[in-house]
Amino acid sequence: MSARFTPQVLLSAAVALSVILAWLVLGMATNQRWMGLGVTPHTELDLAWIDRVDPNGPSQAIAPSSVLVAITGRDGERIEIGPQDLIEEPDALASYAAMRAFFARQNAIAEALGMKPVAIETEHLSIPRRDEVLPPSQRPATSLPPAFWMQIGVGLAGFWIGAWIWALRRGEWATRFLLLAGAGLMISAFPAAVYSTRELALPGRLFSVLSTFNHIGALTFGVGMIGLFLVYPRRLVSPNWLAFPAVILGAWQVVDILQLADGPGLGFHLAVVLAMLAIVVLVAIQFKVTRGHPRDRAALAWLGLAVVVGAGAFVATVIAPNVLGIGAFVSQGEAFLFFLLVYVGVALGVARYRLFQLDEWAFRILFYVVGVLLLLVLDAILIVTIVDERAPAFALSLLIVALAWLPLRDMLARLVLRRAEPSRGNLFRQVMDVALTPPGRDQQARWRALLEDAFRPLSIAPGDAEAPVLIDDGLALAVPGPGNLPDYRLDYASGGRKLFSLRDADLAAELTAMLANALESREAYEKGVAEERERIARDIHDNIGVQLMGALHSRGLARKDMMIRETLTDLRDIINNASNPDLSFDEMLADLRSQISEHLFAAGVKMKWEVENAGPAILPLAAAHTVRSVVREAVQNALKHGQPRSIRVAVRLDEDAIALTVADNGSGFDPGSVQAGNGLANMQARVTSLGGRFNVASGTEGTRIEAQFPVDIVRITQ
Repeated sequence: MSARFTPQVLLSAAVALSVILAWLVLGMATNQRWMGLGVTPHTELDLAWIDRVDPNGPSQAIAPSSVLVAITGRDGERIEIGPQDLIEEPDALASYAAMRAFFARQNAIAEALGMKPVAIETEHLSIPRRDEVLPPSQRPATSLPPAFWMQIGVGLAGFWIGAWIWALRRGEWATRFLLLAGAGLMISAFPAAVYSTRELALPGRLFSVLSTFNHIGALTFGVGMIGLFLVYPRRLVSPNWLAFPAVILGAWQVVDILQLADGPGLGFHLAVVLAMLAIVVLVAIQFKVTRGHPRDRAALAWLGLAVVVGAGAFVATVIAPNVLGIGAFVSQGEAFLFFLLVYVGVALGVARYRLFQLDEWAFRILFYVVGVLLLLVLDAILIVTIVDERAPAFALSLLIVALAWLPLRDMLARLVLRRAEPSRGNLFRQVMDVALTPPGRDQQARWRALLEDAFRPLSIAPGDAEAPVLIDDGLALAVPGPGNLPDYRLDYASGGRKLFSLRDADLAAELTAMLANALESREAYEKGVAEERERIARDIHDNIGVQLMGALHSRGLARKDMMIRETLTDLRDIINNASNPDLSFDEMLADLRSQISEHLFAAGVKMKWEVENAGPAILPLAAAHTVRSVVREAVQNALKHGQPRSIRVAVRLDEDAIALTVADNGSGFDPGSVQAGNGLANMQARVTSLGGRFNVASGTEGTRIEAQFPVDIVRITQ
């Protein structure tokens, strides 16, 4: 059974391997005789120009802005130095014979520099000068020009990003080809970094081997990119044809190594140009076949543009001019920066369009591995340069990583992943605006505006969703509408610049849950307001109406004034819902009996008042209101409609319930044929709201109203 490794392990191994190779390449670059001179070719004047002299180097006596004329080794052989000895890339020569001659001359110069002392002939202001120097065997790493580090950095970046994506999706051909392209870029850039930034010469054999590996890496990059667009985003050929580019370019590489063509123009440069043309053609074909597949089209637009612009710029400025015999437009070391466009585009594509079905979690793995690498590299550098002991060096490295890398990582995450989200405070205010807007078009418009501000979609249309969900791998986001609000489908996040992610779906779920709670709270508030209004209306009808009727029929002016004042007091209690909670049950019944007897006496009706188990107890406010309202309304109805001669009121208080009976001997009515008015309806609503039962029985012998409801009483101990 084959071993399976986690992505972190695979990526860490790839990074470690590339760092070891970079260290070896650095060793090659520094394992040269060093004169401390910065020499550049002047082809028009046919001379080698010294534009910089290291003040700490062995040639510090030589004046800057001099012409390097010749060098002479200990064997006495004088070698004149010209601009042809300083060419950056030997494959720019017209033929393989010229390349072989160039390598032989480089070997002779390197051997001369190895024979101490070395005589250096220069000319400054037309005055010749001869100096003998002792070049050290090692070139300081600090003397390496920026072009060296740029090419090393580009090679590492390409390989790391390729290995990163492959480690996360290593079962797919697309990621394998991307890894192959990254490896090819590293194999091409590392040797070029050594020979293109040499001070004056390298051993001929080493130079030839490095040039060969540069060619192998370049064509390997071409094989990887051609294979990538053969299978991504849509597969164009069967698996059997995927090896075809490797066979063709591999055969071409054999021709180049064996020097079977007339020169590197045909043996190498033409292969690179044709590989670039094949990539462009495949991108165009993919663009055609992805029609009707918006997600694939978006991925292709980003990845294809990055590859065509990045690799195409290198070919157009370095390779193609050499094929045409006009020379490179820019330095090869600087032109390698174009490849960064390719891999930065891949990384940003993963962040914005989830290339290769990757998401933000992939960056967490990459940042973790980079942090570990920085820790190890800093530890090694500190041990070599400053701190001799391992423990203090590791502690200092850990501190530097914590203070520098962690904030930088967060900044990169914000820049690359664009984590900036709308202010939660603004979103909350918008949610509350939607919830508090009356139902209708205005509320729907505010709900739509909330989604537009939160996600900035390119388009928004009615949809159908039960929960926030990604559609077409993030091309769209379905958002359900809470309550009676409409569902929406959001297409192309951030104005089409990225796909929707799981983070967006979580934000949509949070917004819908927040809005649903706000809507429920608003509905509960409105229900409470309606219930309070209904309670006030019932109390006014049941209590105030009865009391005003009693005052109207009262014969004494003083009594009439007293009843009106009591009515005003009850009205204030009704509005404030704050009747005296300390009024005991028997006191409340006594007050109620006084009011009812006054009404009946004024109407000439006899009253029979019966109370069972009344005593020192306090009723809940709602129960006390119900007792008074039912008795008052029942008596009022009897007086108003029944014309009775007598009314009996019975109240019984048990441990957990109250039973009320109001019976009269009036004319009665047919409960089945008479529509209940507000009085009966209010009494029934009050009783049932407390979980009780309400019953009306009426006939020719009179009307009987019975009510019973549970109550939690508080007994008063005396």
